[in-house]
Order: sequence, then structure tokens, then C-alpha cells
Amino acid sequence: MPGGVRGLTGTTAMIAVCALGLAGCGDGDSGTEGAAKPPVAATTTAQSGSPAPEPSATTRTPTPTPTPTPTPVTLSDHTGGRVGTAVAAAQKAGLGYTVRLEGTGREASSWGAGEKVCEQTDASDGVTFTVARDGRDCGGRLLHTPKPTPTPQPARTRDTGGTGGGGTAGCELTSPAGNCYADGQFCAAKHRGLSTHGRGGEYLTCSLDSGGRWRWSDGVAG
Repeated sequence: MPGGVRGLTGTTAMIAVCALGLAGCGDGDSGTEGAAKPPVAATTTAQSGSPAPEPSATTRTPTPTPTPTPTPVTLSDHTGGRVGTAVAAAQKAGLGYTVRLEGTGREASSWGAGEKVCEQTDASDGVTFTVARDGRDCGGRLLHTPKPTPTPQPARTRDTGGTGGGGTAGCELTSPAGNCYADGQFCAAKHRGLSTHGRGGEYLTCSLDSGGRWRWSDGVAG
């Protein structure tokens, strides 16, 4: 017993001990219920609502690598030049090439080296040269104007003056004397290179003969 309750016995001693807080006391008379209870061990229980641990500051999300965009091949512009030169330049640069027909989108089966390059297009898989179609220019227009439909000439009118007369009916050109020309006759200087109907209805042209003189001739020897 502690020194302050020494000499006390029984119930009196127990009351004294309780008063000093040296031991636990129960409500009953039994001395065992008033005995001090062992301390309860403290337990730590993780609560379900506890925040998740934060990631380490050294952990980083990897950045996705962007997909590279194909870069078009580059070749000096040969538009307006010869396709043979353009093809040779592509081959020298180790580039693939295609020759297409203007306005069709079709690949040309053949082409002349001197043909003009209408357009050049560079792409990632090679270079395309466009040439004109046969008989057309780079704009698709015809290179030559179609020949006009010939107009029938009126029927010849024979000279009613006969071979011995000087009538001028049907003669487009006449001599200085006003008569129709005849085959083999000398022609005036102003009529050189021209044609007309003669006095007999034949078609004459003023041309140089074998002697270098200008004469009317129907083109028939003799």
C-alpha cells in the first residue's frame, strides 16, 4: 500500500486507494471488478476515403511522336521546256517520273523528246510531266484550222467570138488591145503570174517559158 493508506484494512483501505487514483474501482462489492483494465492497443485502420498517393514528381507521361508528313520531291521547273530534257533531269536526280496527256489524265504510251512540257507536278512519289495530245496545244485547242469546204466554181462560158474573133465573153483578163488572150501569146507585165480563160475557153496562166519569156499557157505541151 502507499504510504498514505498504510495501516488501513478492508473496505476503508480500498476507498482510500480509489480516492488516490492509484487503482480502478468498480460499483460492486467484488474486488475483481474494480481491478485496472489493461490498455487497449491502438490500431490504425486505413479509411476507404483516404486520398490516393500522389505520383512522384519525376514520373512524366510520354509525349506521342508525331507522324512525319511526306515531303514532295523537288525538281527544277521544266514547264515550257522539252520533255526529253525534263525526263533526263528526273533520272539524273534519281526520281520517279510519269508523262501524261493533257486533259485526259492518262499516261502517255510514247512521246517525242522535243515535245513541250505543258505542266509539271511534284509529289512525294515522283514528278509528273504533262504533254499535249496529238494535233492539239497545251490548252487542248487544235493546232491547225480545218480547211474550208471548197465552193464549186461556176461553169465556164466559152468565147462566142470563136478562135478567129476577138470577143471577150468569158475572158477575165484581156490584152492591151482589149482582146482575149490565146495560148502561147505574150502576156502584159501586169498579168505575170495570173490566170484567165482564153479566147477558146481554155484556162491560161501567164508563166515563163523555156526561153525565159512570159507567155500564156494552158499547161499542155505543144
